[in-house]
Amino acid sequence: MKNSNNGIDILEQQMTNNEDICCSCGNINSFPKAFFDNYKVADVGIIVCTSGRFNFSCEDMEYVVNKGETAFLSRDVYFSITSHSDDCSVVIIMYRVDSIRDILGSTIVGMKFIEMLNPRDCWVMHTGHESELTKYSELLAVGNSDDNVFATNERRLLLLSLTYRLCGIFREISKDGDNASSRKLETYMQLMQLIDQYHTHERGVKFYADRLCLSPKYLTSLVKSVSGSSVQQLVFKAITKKAISLITTTDKSIKEIADYLNFPNASAFGTFFKKQVGMSPINYRQNEGVKKVTIIGQAKGNNS
Repeated sequence: MKNSNNGIDILEQQMTNNEDICCSCGNINSFPKAFFDNYKVADVGIIVCTSGRFNFSCEDMEYVVNKGETAFLSRDVYFSITSHSDDCSVVIIMYRVDSIRDILGSTIVGMKFIEMLNPRDCWVMHTGHESELTKYSELLAVGNSDDNVFATNERRLLLLSLTYRLCGIFREISKDGDNASSRKLETYMQLMQLIDQYHTHERGVKFYADRLCLSPKYLTSLVKSVSGSSVQQLVFKAITKKAISLITTTDKSIKEIADYLNFPNASAFGTFFKKQVGMSPINYRQNEGVKKVTIIGQAKGNNS
């Protein structure tokens, strides 16, 4: 296990550098200074209390976290540690989903599920998985150095695994209560899985409603209440995500990509893509190419 003082130093440095992944690398017996002054959570915030207790405020509410409990903090919320016991020790993991966006695949469905399951700013509970979350924090200590590409990739895969674990934890919790909210979320999850499977061919609400044995009107209302988006917007997001992947990771022509995504022609695909992303497919590919060349050049410069 990492030394407590070393752990807080590493965490402080990561936060100062505004890194995508900030973790305590095991147990620490203090909090980062920023946590005492209205700290904003980027995407995912997890604080496991392994001994003692601590108090915090979040969006004008006060919370207490005791030994064996975990505080889950939602996206874009502000919180402040207000007090803690002398024997308090915690495990902290904060990360941005964008850091693993390119390898998430359909896991983003699970991340949306977590968000919608917990519409509150935060919650505190004993999950029964505190030791697992602690272990992830220790394992995420690998890859802190930019000069080891294998360790860095290992760290990203660990974060992907943690994301799956969180999805599993929240799914277990949701099944404990058979209520209307849980049923809505389950239907939403089923829809997202169908979109992931059929978005290149099917874009109409009726297709997905029929698959779920629901009326288009009811499905539209349910999706809006859960995600704030329409069914078509979710389908368009899936198409855009796939298009970006094909543009940036393959040498397929724009016409071939348009055919693969079932657009009538390259022009129609270009119009769609520009509306969603803000630039044409060709310009997007060129822009990404320039970024890659710049990164490679910087890496060579650092190694020289």
